[in-house]
Amino acid sequence: MRNIALMGGSFNPIHCGHIALARHALENGRAEKVVFLPTGNPPHKRDELADKLDRLAMVQLAIEGEANMEVSREEIDREGVIYTVDTLRRLREATPDARFVYLIGLDTLKVLHTWKNAETVVTLCDFLVMLRGGEPDDEAEANALIESWREKGARIEQLDAPEVDISSTDVRDRVRIGLPIDGLVPPKVREYIETHQLYCASRRGSDMKREKMEYRLKKTLDSQRFIHTLGVEQTARRMAVIFGEDEEKAALAGLLHDCAKCMPLSQMLKAAKDIPVDPVMKESKALMHALAGRCVAETVYGVKDEDVLNAIRWHTTGHGNMTRLEKIIYLADMIEPNRKPYPGLDHLRKLCMLDLDQAMHEALRMSLEHVQEQGKTLHPDTLAALESYEHNNQ
Repeated sequence: MRNIALMGGSFNPIHCGHIALARHALENGRAEKVVFLPTGNPPHKRDELADKLDRLAMVQLAIEGEANMEVSREEIDREGVIYTVDTLRRLREATPDARFVYLIGLDTLKVLHTWKNAETVVTLCDFLVMLRGGEPDDEAEANALIESWREKGARIEQLDAPEVDISSTDVRDRVRIGLPIDGLVPPKVREYIETHQLYCASRRGSDMKREKMEYRLKKTLDSQRFIHTLGVEQTARRMAVIFGEDEEKAALAGLLHDCAKCMPLSQMLKAAKDIPVDPVMKESKALMHALAGRCVAETVYGVKDEDVLNAIRWHTTGHGNMTRLEKIIYLADMIEPNRKPYPGLDHLRKLCMLDLDQAMHEALRMSLEHVQEQGKTLHPDTLAALESYEHNNQ
């Protein structure tokens, strides 16, 4: 019986880390062949997902010259929403003498229970969890999850894999802001992305191209604030993926959240002249720049999306009934990777990737402690946000 490894995913785009993991499985005798399964219409489709034929073409280019690797059109050619359970059934019917081993990482293992008919899926194939040199806690979590699935009858093993610090999100982000992606994707994939202009600046929510937004931000923000802005954009995009929010809206709000930050207070007040401003905010650039930013994003950067504008508006104070997007921007601003260390930052960063509401509660309590240490009073909107979480936890 032939051992055939399956590597599924959107491959949006495929990168060198995918190829390295496939090679590792082959070199360690876990499979005789690795079949890549780019999905056509996944159940959790993202707005930034490149066309399925582009993603198929990139996988084909990436594995040219790679021994014992091939790509399947199984999920590309099917109509409707694609589920793994259906794919596995079709593959087993087509190749009954094969043993299929699905290659996954810890992130996928964590959400395996959410797959459609997960209990059936684990009877149709084996699983190989490839751990990429994570923290000891990651290994302990993987072992616990593996044991739990084994108790349900799953055939699941693990394999230490090479540490490759590449993600498709990072590749797309670099393309979007004009940074090179050499070494992150195979050369022919890079050429394909450039030729077909994939992952270029999105116009979602605004008529202005991202390059022009970035140009304006560079002119109006100091260098440290601009670096912070890019960090918030990247963090907001990552959190949007984790919590099922619109990735493009989160990125746009993150990019523009501080667009008015370096304006004089008098200009901030002038920019927000049509919006009522409370006395506390009128005296504080730290608070006022969010309200002014909402207006600047609309009038200068051409943002039309109210969800994005409100996320910018509330990123400093929060309020009592925040949307998921507003929470993401509020938190991304506090935890982006360029932030100078402050007490509780590492803990908050971990919470932000696990539970949005717990992270908000913790962030608001930290804000309260910070203003109290300075002998100031928490803004009424922030206090209302904190009280809503305190009330829910009673």
